[in-house]
Amino acid sequence: MRITDRFPFAAELIGPLNRESFRRDEAVATAGEVTLDASWIVMPQGDDPILATATRYLSGFLAHSMEIGPMRVEGCRLLLRVDPALSDVAEAHCIEVARDRITVTGRDPSGTLQGCFHLARLMKERGGPFVPLGEITRQPLFKHRVHRSCLSPFYLDELTGLTGPPFDIASWGIDVDYPAFIEEDTGPQTYYHDNYLLRLAEHGFNGIWIRACLRHFARSSVFPEFGEHSDAILGALRDLCRRANGQGMKVFCYIQEPLGFHRDHPFWQAHPDVRGVLCRVAPMYTMCTSIPQVRDYIREGAEYLFAHAPELSGLITISCSEFPSHCYCHQGRPVEPEARAKLIDEGWLCPRCAERSPQEVIAETVTLLRDGVKAANPAAEVIAWNWSWSAHEPDPQTGVLERLPEDVIVMGDYERGEPARALDFDYTNDEYSIKVVGPSARFRGVAEFQRSRGRPVYAKLQIGTTHENPNIPYLPVPHKLAWKYQGLPGAGVTGMMTCWNFGNMLSLGTEVCNEFAWSPQEPDADAGLRRVASRWFGRPAADQAVAGWRVLSDAQDDFPGSIPVMYYGPISRGPAFALEFDRIDKAFPNSWLLDVDTRGDQLGWATPFGPAKTAACYRAVAAGWLRGIAVLEAALPLTDGADRERLVREIGLVKFARTQLVSSANVVEFLVARDEYLGSEDSAAKLALLDRMLAVCLDERENAAAAIPLWQADSRLGWHGEAYGYTISRELIEQKLARLDEVIERRIPEEQARLGSLPA
Repeated sequence: MRITDRFPFAAELIGPLNRESFRRDEAVATAGEVTLDASWIVMPQGDDPILATATRYLSGFLAHSMEIGPMRVEGCRLLLRVDPALSDVAEAHCIEVARDRITVTGRDPSGTLQGCFHLARLMKERGGPFVPLGEITRQPLFKHRVHRSCLSPFYLDELTGLTGPPFDIASWGIDVDYPAFIEEDTGPQTYYHDNYLLRLAEHGFNGIWIRACLRHFARSSVFPEFGEHSDAILGALRDLCRRANGQGMKVFCYIQEPLGFHRDHPFWQAHPDVRGVLCRVAPMYTMCTSIPQVRDYIREGAEYLFAHAPELSGLITISCSEFPSHCYCHQGRPVEPEARAKLIDEGWLCPRCAERSPQEVIAETVTLLRDGVKAANPAAEVIAWNWSWSAHEPDPQTGVLERLPEDVIVMGDYERGEPARALDFDYTNDEYSIKVVGPSARFRGVAEFQRSRGRPVYAKLQIGTTHENPNIPYLPVPHKLAWKYQGLPGAGVTGMMTCWNFGNMLSLGTEVCNEFAWSPQEPDADAGLRRVASRWFGRPAADQAVAGWRVLSDAQDDFPGSIPVMYYGPISRGPAFALEFDRIDKAFPNSWLLDVDTRGDQLGWATPFGPAKTAACYRAVAAGWLRGIAVLEAALPLTDGADRERLVREIGLVKFARTQLVSSANVVEFLVARDEYLGSEDSAAKLALLDRMLAVCLDERENAAAAIPLWQADSRLGWHGEAYGYTISRELIEQKLARLDEVIERRIPEEQARLGSLPA
């Protein structure tokens, strides 16, 4: 089986570019525009591989997407050139358009490539090979825009398929499936196919990140058993770097060190002195960084990695929470000595690290990685992500920041720690969010600290989708994305990582972000979005599409965006999530994994809102999205051909996401009524509750069934990148419908008959 068989949407990502038509019969050039035809020839001025890529891209776009056909050998010239004197900003470019010549000049080859992408976008907006006369100069607002392939797995080594600890999630003791690296065409050649890399660049990204771990990627003099597979892994990494660089893309490694081992791993028998504490979230021991050997291993491993993969552009490190690593990764340090002593006695607090602060340990691990990286490659960036530093210190965690080396770039979570509101309920957002535009107070504090010391700050974003709805390619609220990007420069952001291991599918959403990622930046969100809509659906439909997007974006404000709701609520399974008539007293499954058992009926996850308010929030967003769908559908008569197909598909995405919202509300309301029913001893009250449960079941049957044709029409829907599989599919929905029919046709009528036969 090939990856395109398992995930049909993959064909769009790894297939040839520019096979989709954007030529519109009614489109004509205006007096101030030049018309390109077969008499034009694309001519690179140099032999750089990226210029060759730009030439192939632009020639293919004109031939296929603009339907010009083969170009002549002689004629008007479309020159692609590089001039370092153009700007001191990498990727800057200038497009000069005259009647008989167009020149795309980049400050560097990547700038020329980005200029070609923009030239193509200008033609897409106009519906034909028409370009405005004059000069356009652009430069990126953000130095690095680092994304990731949605085809690349996370819980194993994506370069070679090596599995087992510390990559696999099963080592945490979680009963999940993770069917990755099993296709006949598996591996980075497919996950990061050259066509996919070029599409990433076309959507404005200039870097990718892949997961790494030192014990597999690097050999170690401290722990000689490490690095057994490093030659194969680093060979694959160098090849990926070479191919990515040829498409204008850099490669960064994401890393968390020192990763721990399962409590029964033989490593602890061989090296008992470096063992830290048992982690609270997994049956794994940490590696204690108070031990000199562990510190030597971290620094040496980072140097080995960058010495043997010199093409790497940098390292992104997370140093708190996530996987078990150092002794403070999931454990705080109480102020009171008595409380610390108690935790030491219980085995949760390391007695060695208890003498030091979490801030010291966190900054130390970052510094060790930095020292190793810079020893091998002084130009490489070391980016310290502040995820969950707030567990140890109030915002903005200056105790960590002030301990970091000056050349470490801090990357702050852009929305975490910001007050938010859903309906009339106030809460604090503590996750990635598209609903919350940002920047949060926490991020502003980090940015101010960095700015006061003349240091850059990057932003950690998720621009495709988030746990708000993780199994659609993008959250269809483009105004939120536009507003977010308009605020980034003022917040001091100079670079960004734009996804986690999900929410990374290229889509209309990523194109929206790219629209606002360049200087001069469009100050009017509607104007920028109108250009995007013109490219996708044609100019006649653009205003109506933007109006629909605004309704959808405003409605998202009522989403209940707490971590418990998003991590353990039913949204990611929605129309495939079963309604349990009989109490099974089981927590809901992990929303981001392919749990073997996906049943659940406990509502403890609905915090801080409570079940009733959570369901009300789901319904409020669903109602707003229904209005937005109607506005978008009013644009359909204004489209035809490929434009209509694209609009129908995007409306289908919104409809599918809405079924997830309605299903989630139905799940909550059914279980609330069921629990009341099971706890009541009043026959009349129980009959009324059965009627309520039946009404929910009937509504859910219609809602879930409506998701099937939407899923069949768009293979992107229902896919969860972190789980690496479909958490919603036709098969899963049909299984749910069969169980729902059992409740509707047998269980509820049986209970009604039994209660009806009881004496009043």
